[in-house]
Amino acid sequence: MSDGLIVDLAGGTPGMEAALEARGTPLVVVATNTSTDLGDAGHLTKALLRHPMPVTGVVSGRVAGDAATLLLACDHLLMARRSSLAFGAAGRGEAVLLALRIGQAGASRVWFGGGKLTASEAVRSGWAEPFLGEPDGAARRAGERYRGLSVEALALLRPLLYHEAGLPLDPAWALERAAFALAFDTGHPAEGVAAFLGKRKPRF
Repeated sequence: MSDGLIVDLAGGTPGMEAALEARGTPLVVVATNTSTDLGDAGHLTKALLRHPMPVTGVVSGRVAGDAATLLLACDHLLMARRSSLAFGAAGRGEAVLLALRIGQAGASRVWFGGGKLTASEAVRSGWAEPFLGEPDGAARRAGERYRGLSVEALALLRPLLYHEAGLPLDPAWALERAAFALAFDTGHPAEGVAAFLGKRKPRF
């Protein structure tokens, strides 16, 4: 599998639609001091949530408005120190998505605090991790995170994360058993075991 596709929001979203068409590649969305109007941000957020592969955001500086909303569709963030996300209630499900990312209590604190999520709070919640250096380096690191992993297994990751949220234990186990069977159907587990026994990297 190739490295993740990187989309920089600094110039708007001309590369986002093309990146969303690349169904077999993880995405990296970079936002640096971005507060521009992204056009149909609601459509892009929904499309990013439906993307089958993992989506990572890289945040540096103050990111606000449509760009901040779009980053709520990211499964994980890399955030520079002293960076922040400033959300507005634009009716695009920001409150629900933020609660999914950082928990209901954390989301309530953010909304009562004027809609600003700091890097330190995002890191404490587990949604983000800090990075030092330039956003380009963090984006490359995020893009390389899934290199060499099974595309089919990665494509199961997001549906499991979203569908299991809030499920009672028995339905959650049933969902995991179904995903386990789908993963074994690809034949990749045999390659994983062979790679482990042969002390080499798997070749998916």
